Amino acid sequence: MRVCVIGAGSAGLTAAKHLREKGLDVEILEKRDGIGGLWYFSKNATGVSSTTFATSSKTYLQFSDFPFEKDIPHFPHHTDYLKYLKVYAEKNNIVPLIKYSHEVTNLRKNGSEWEISVRNGDNTYTTTSDAVVVSSGVHHIPLIPEIPTQENYTGLLTHSGLLKTGDDLQGKRVVVMGIGESGADFAHYLTKFASEVYLSLRRGVIVQPRWAYPGMPADFDGSRAKAWLPREFLHDFNNGCYPGFPSRKYSAFRTFYTLLGLPIWLATLPIAFKNGFDYIKSLFDWKMWVALFQPQQRHGLASGVGLSKDCEELCKELPKSEEEAEERYWKLMPIFWWHSGGIYNSQPFTKSADFLVDIANKRIKVVPEISRYNGGLEVEFEDGSKHEVDAVVMCTGYKSVLPFLENKEINNYRELYKHVFMPDDPTIAFVGFARPNIGALPPLAEMQARWIARVFAGEVSLPTAEQMKKIMQSDTEYLTKLRSGFAKRNYISATVDYQTYLDEIAGYVGCRPKLWNLLGKPKLLFAVLFGPFASYQYRLNGDNVNFKAAEEVVSNLPPYPVERLVQQFGLFFLVKPCFTLLGMLGWRRFRPVL
Repeated sequence: MRVCVIGAGSAGLTAAKHLREKGLDVEILEKRDGIGGLWYFSKNATGVSSTTFATSSKTYLQFSDFPFEKDIPHFPHHTDYLKYLKVYAEKNNIVPLIKYSHEVTNLRKNGSEWEISVRNGDNTYTTTSDAVVVSSGVHHIPLIPEIPTQENYTGLLTHSGLLKTGDDLQGKRVVVMGIGESGADFAHYLTKFASEVYLSLRRGVIVQPRWAYPGMPADFDGSRAKAWLPREFLHDFNNGCYPGFPSRKYSAFRTFYTLLGLPIWLATLPIAFKNGFDYIKSLFDWKMWVALFQPQQRHGLASGVGLSKDCEELCKELPKSEEEAEERYWKLMPIFWWHSGGIYNSQPFTKSADFLVDIANKRIKVVPEISRYNGGLEVEFEDGSKHEVDAVVMCTGYKSVLPFLENKEINNYRELYKHVFMPDDPTIAFVGFARPNIGALPPLAEMQARWIARVFAGEVSLPTAEQMKKIMQSDTEYLTKLRSGFAKRNYISATVDYQTYLDEIAGYVGCRPKLWNLLGKPKLLFAVLFGPFASYQYRLNGDNVNFKAAEEVVSNLPPYPVERLVQQFGLFFLVKPCFTLLGMLGWRRFRPVL
């Protein structure tokens, strides 16, 4: 079978690698003059800027059988990651398959073949293929929000994907629109040289700092021992079930968790006395018991106005000390969570929290979304406030379009089975269009690629078209309920639950880790249960097992904090059996998701 892969970013490279391993004939068409996709720095195209660092740790960014070198920092600079991708392509003999500066302009099905129109410089030609893997992403055409009277604004209007440095914003008053990772990082970056920085938001967001502890990235906390929790209870756990959490919330789950985990904390008092004592002491807090009978509100309305008011109230004056600034930082985080309008795992995280430090120190002012431009440099916001600003930088994402698709129009992810296959024509597949709420994209893209390769090689069968459509409808209903504020938007790329989606696709590939098979490898078993939920876990079973690569990753993991280990040990070995039993008795909301 001949397979054309469109795009040579991380998704396209891993797709090509796994297709070749199944003996398929692969060609990669890449419109840029180098590999890397968005990680390829170019002044004339969307992608990374000169200051871009990864917001996911290298443990999540790396492919399952190709660990990073040990001396690479946990959060690599974009040049480090691009070098990693180049070495990956060379080691797996992918480079000879790539045709650079070859842009796909049209893709259509003609009988049993795909016709692919390609532009290479001034030349155009048409080629054919038996199957196609689209791994081009949608980060190409900036999404510019339509705001009334925008034509009246005389300052600079630009998109973050086109602004490679901040040279044009030196000493300027700047509004940054959007609070994804690009918005958070760009606002923080501007504080070094802009005279005023405003962060314009429609809603809050779940903010996850890069670091949980010194030397331990925060995304390491997303372990298998914790990810089994039904999402409403995972929200409760992440919002304050354990000592040391800055703003602990009362909930029925917290009370339940504390009672069930008590034996663990009693047993570990000698090594975790303070946290263990806090757990025991909390049982005498009457609010813990009242919470069992009170209705619980897990979040407020999605509101930029409410968010800006709460931020302004908290940060009226400059902090008088570093301690006061840090206290504000930890108070700002739940404020942003609350005004996001969704539970903890119902939306993409912003995996950078430096901008909260800037808000706490009054270097950034939070404002609602822009409602109109009043002429000249004056900008009016949703709450009626007005400011004169020299520039508006839109960190608002990209249009969800694939302009080269001719007669197989994709409007959004709901039209793809598991965000990968077209039910009516499974000879075209999409890699990298499922965006994880946490974690990183490469593990998902790699798992999709492994699945696609097995399907194209005839090793795995898909359901019938009708069965796939029924499953897609069920998935859509679930996502709409879980992500009511997000799932209704028409996006080709879909926000998925990282752990459950990865494990589900791994089930189709046949590579889910089997815990009982690791009893003779206690270090690996410990890492799979309590370490980061990264791709190395999927080289321990199924085809192309690679214990050596997994053991190399595990050997480079930093020590796991004792208190986190105790918390998650109790979750997995005490709370999960109880929830499993409740689920078997008909209480569906308690059924573990993993």
